[in-house]
Amino acid sequence: MAYAWVLNLDADLELARGTPGYTPTRAVLGAMKTHATRLAATLLAPDDIVAADGNARGFVGRAFCPTPRAIALLERAGATIEPHPALAVLRAVNGRAFSASLGQTLPGARFCTSRDAITDVLAAPPPVGRGWRAKRAFGMAGRGQRPIDAPTAGDEAFFASALAEGGLQLEPNVRIVRELGQHGLLAADGRLALGAPVVQTCDALGQWIASTPAPDEEHAATLADEARRVASALHVAGYFGPFGVDAFVYEVGVGGAQLILNPRSEINARYSMGFAMGFARPLSNVVSMAIGG
Repeated sequence: MAYAWVLNLDADLELARGTPGYTPTRAVLGAMKTHATRLAATLLAPDDIVAADGNARGFVGRAFCPTPRAIALLERAGATIEPHPALAVLRAVNGRAFSASLGQTLPGARFCTSRDAITDVLAAPPPVGRGWRAKRAFGMAGRGQRPIDAPTAGDEAFFASALAEGGLQLEPNVRIVRELGQHGLLAADGRLALGAPVVQTCDALGQWIASTPAPDEEHAATLADEARRVASALHVAGYFGPFGVDAFVYEVGVGGAQLILNPRSEINARYSMGFAMGFARPLSNVVSMAIGG
């Protein structure tokens, strides 16, 4: 079976908007172009195509994340759309509130839905790390987050817009020494396929550079256990399809004397740049078996 893809790497921006009518800016389209080309090289099987107007008749339509804009593009291309979760489900499980509902994984972290809650967190120094890191409910590639010391006027505006979007994740700003990822495919009936863990390389802004398989990763069992726990919660929420759990190892103590695993820094209920690295090719066949396509 051949698939026509929409590689909408800006899905989190559309989900953050929360209302129909999202259109990416020229700058966003430009920023996605190179990454989309690299992603196509790993996600697409030899007979797959990237959907464009009218070129997908006879293909099954599949998206990086099946947002309304992605589905509209696939319909315009003439593809037969594969089953996908509803927008309300996508928005719920991709927001940081969903991950927070499974329990915070850094000491002192909290998902705040009011300015008073933000004040409570910032009133004390973080238990680990240096200062705090504030993250909007939706974000990608390092967007929508900033370090916080003493809040400035710019920080206050950031807080206000984050609260209007659904909330603000506040967590210790720790020094990360290794970034990891665990990806899975969740069927509508709850069946789960897990890939091998990957090591992720990102730049100083948090933008993805590369992912490499790490089958011998020392934390592999913990990452897999956390992914199974996330998959169970996603299933209860009505989600099915691809997902990824980001994780990292960070330093604590004088001179980074101790290394600690944060097993879940983020949940991405969609494809991701490193998704295919842990799965055998062709990936389309693996996805079809997992989600019943």
